[in-house]
Amino acid sequence: MARTNTGRVDARSQRLQELLLFVTTLEGAERDAYIARETEGDPDLHRELLQWMARESQSRSRSISASTPGSSLDSTAKRLGLLGKEIGNYKLVSVLGRGGAGTVYLGERADSQYSGQVAVKVVDQTAIANLGMRFRAERQILARLNHPNIARLLDAGETDEGQPYLVMEYVQGEPLDRYCDSQQLDVQARLELFLHICSAVQYAHQNLIVHRDLKPANILVNAEGIPKLLDFGIAKLLNPRDAGEMSDVTRMNDRLLTPDYASPEQILGGTVTTASDIYSLGIVLYQLLTGLRPYAVAASASQLEMERYICVADPLRPSAIIQRAVNDGPLEGEPKISAIATSRLMSPDRLQRRLLGDIDAIIMKALRKEPEHRYSSVERLVADIRHHLSNEPVQARQGNWLYYSQRFVRRHMAAVGAGAGFVVFVIAVAIVMSIQRQDIARALDRATQDRERAEKVSDFMLNVFTAADPFTNFGREPTASTLLDQAGRQIQSDLSQQPDVHARLLEAIGRSFRRMGQPARAVPYLQASLSIQRKLFDGDESTIGSIVTEIANALRETGQAEASDRYFSEALEISRRSKDQRSQSHAQLLVDLGRLEKMRSRPEQALEHLNVALQLMREIKGPRDPEVGAILAEMSNIMVWSDDLPGAERVAREAVEIYESVPPFHPDRVMADFYLADILFYRGHVEEAAPLFERTLAAQKQLYGPANGVVADTLASLAQVRTAQNNPVEAEKLIREALDAHRQSGSTVYQKIGYLQTMLATVLMKQSKYEQAEQSLREALGLFAKNLPPDHQYIASAEHYLGETLLATGKLTEAEQVLTAAMNRWQRSDAALWRSARSANALGEVLHRQGRDAEAEGYLVRSYRELMADPVAEAESQRVARERVAKFYNAGGQRQKLEALLRDVDPKVLRKAS
Repeated sequence: MARTNTGRVDARSQRLQELLLFVTTLEGAERDAYIARETEGDPDLHRELLQWMARESQSRSRSISASTPGSSLDSTAKRLGLLGKEIGNYKLVSVLGRGGAGTVYLGERADSQYSGQVAVKVVDQTAIANLGMRFRAERQILARLNHPNIARLLDAGETDEGQPYLVMEYVQGEPLDRYCDSQQLDVQARLELFLHICSAVQYAHQNLIVHRDLKPANILVNAEGIPKLLDFGIAKLLNPRDAGEMSDVTRMNDRLLTPDYASPEQILGGTVTTASDIYSLGIVLYQLLTGLRPYAVAASASQLEMERYICVADPLRPSAIIQRAVNDGPLEGEPKISAIATSRLMSPDRLQRRLLGDIDAIIMKALRKEPEHRYSSVERLVADIRHHLSNEPVQARQGNWLYYSQRFVRRHMAAVGAGAGFVVFVIAVAIVMSIQRQDIARALDRATQDRERAEKVSDFMLNVFTAADPFTNFGREPTASTLLDQAGRQIQSDLSQQPDVHARLLEAIGRSFRRMGQPARAVPYLQASLSIQRKLFDGDESTIGSIVTEIANALRETGQAEASDRYFSEALEISRRSKDQRSQSHAQLLVDLGRLEKMRSRPEQALEHLNVALQLMREIKGPRDPEVGAILAEMSNIMVWSDDLPGAERVAREAVEIYESVPPFHPDRVMADFYLADILFYRGHVEEAAPLFERTLAAQKQLYGPANGVVADTLASLAQVRTAQNNPVEAEKLIREALDAHRQSGSTVYQKIGYLQTMLATVLMKQSKYEQAEQSLREALGLFAKNLPPDHQYIASAEHYLGETLLATGKLTEAEQVLTAAMNRWQRSDAALWRSARSANALGEVLHRQGRDAEAEGYLVRSYRELMADPVAEAESQRVARERVAKFYNAGGQRQKLEALLRDVDPKVLRKAS
């Protein structure tokens, strides 16, 4: 804007400020009518007002840092109030944008030395107390950077009000993504442009600076096609000695970031390194090439949902997300795939094929959750992109000989073509001559191997069962575990066995250990067998699918969810490639996946797998087959997690009825009885559940022995029955016996151990042993923190009981913190509403005891209503909530309020009281 129009600028900015201040107090149709009326005849003013409103709305919704009510309105007024004023030698003529702590203005030289435009970044007045040091450090950061793709620092200072400001090179251009789309750059051109950006980031890293907010909006491309990297406002110096007091400032501002482009460690508040910038570069490249976000969530998804996806979920490969968009259409807020492909001068199918392979591998390596598994430097990322562009092998692929051969052929097409004809002729002659000779030799080898294999297995089994010979064991009756131990030692020491015999025997021992409830001992045998089988059957995946699944199950049963998930993914991929998805083995694989999802506290996903498996198994085996019963029993257990107790009982009884045709000590029949007993207990049929649990426990001890994880589960359930029968002393004894079973078996299923410690604490609380209860709960939370995802329901449950324990012992400040965390964690999980309401009710009691009755009333009344409205809510929690709200109103002399609440929520209680 010309300098002769400064009077018009001042008047217009004043008018815009007045409108914005008033319009933020209106809503809906009233606001729209006001805007239309006040901007009638001035379309530019109408457009500017809407832009400011949109910018403020976006800033409020996407910022992680919290703001106080009304702060946005005040800061808006202050930002607009600076328009037309002089800062140093520059007059602020318009607003270019707003960052986490500062506002960027377009400035013009106020004196007559020379004309030109600059970008002036000023810290918001409200942020000076916390961010002034950070902003002043940014001067030092930018002053150290001199690169053609980084915006230069021209000047710096402070306003008369003490607001720090920077004067930077004004880059007139478009954000990176919009520039590429408007110019319709193809994939190769976008990659070449991206290399310039990487050069700037690499230069910053070499100067010990991490940007920490890389995104298309911070990368402008000018008319000459040169990208410029902006906004080192939240950059972190890698060498804090040069930054004076920077270390404290860095800690203050670690969460000033843009979540869509932030790395998991930034979201979680972890250590930020150059690897964080590499992750953000991966996101930028992903969107630059696909036009889509890497996480398949709708635009309306909450900030919490986005953070959970970033920290937990693996993003779709670029080629896969294009395929998803082709098959399923755009998600909410996404552009159409046809428009995305057109802006890259391709069809959707061609774009998907172009991204498949190298680009998938490069981007997914940059987007690894673990910083140490990403590219070690931007230079390595650049090298892989350059290798891809020149048809050389990329490091991220780690391909086989075929991949390297393809790359060689692409680089040397003419030479390879000339020699190919002669080579094909020679090979064809050699093949024809050798086929007959190989067939004869193969038949002879096969016969010899079969004979030797039979002899080896026979000798092995003879030696194993010699352990039962009284002349060998001298009267000691060997257990199955003893026999397996002896067999394992013999296999490992006998190097003369054929590899395939060795592998099969190792697999059999590992499978037996797992089925005996000793998965930790099974894993090394199974993995050793798989290693041998991979070498024996290289390229033939169909032969290893079953053992891959067996390892996944063993790891799941030891509580290693992530490792188990990797093996399950491999097993699923083998099943898909073998086109064996209508078989019993595939149905069983889906059942095992459902069990893994149950362990990860994801009941909805677990039931999805099991429903598909149930339908498939019924088609293959018939509706009354025990395999169908096994799936039904597993479904009933998961339905308990979803608080569908009537449905769970119906399914469990169907499973038990099917199992009447198998022997009483069949492990699956025993487990079906256990699930039914569990459901009967949760439905309040305690006396019916008790003998069923006792019968199950006796059968499991006979099947597995006392030191076993399965036995521990039943002991825990029987302890719950004793608690319900008002026998906490017996319940405590059973839980401690269950914990001993885990310890004696060397169990590594830490989530079950933590669950038992939580249960032990609840029993100790009933006996007023609060100090012991607190210790048990803190140990449980320590185990959960190392082995479970952050929003697991077990963590929320342990926090709830710890909060109740702290409340009972008068530690009110810590109780408030723990119960608030529990309430919020329940709300973030898939748990039923009554569980978060239970924690909110305890929080209300804490606030009441602290004398904060206005806050306490809201929590106590709302949680009481929610608990009473939920048909599956725990009766004990409902009783406690009723007592607490009654005590609260009676203590305040508000009997009428109490009666009105009871009349509205639970009239039966009111009638009984009267």
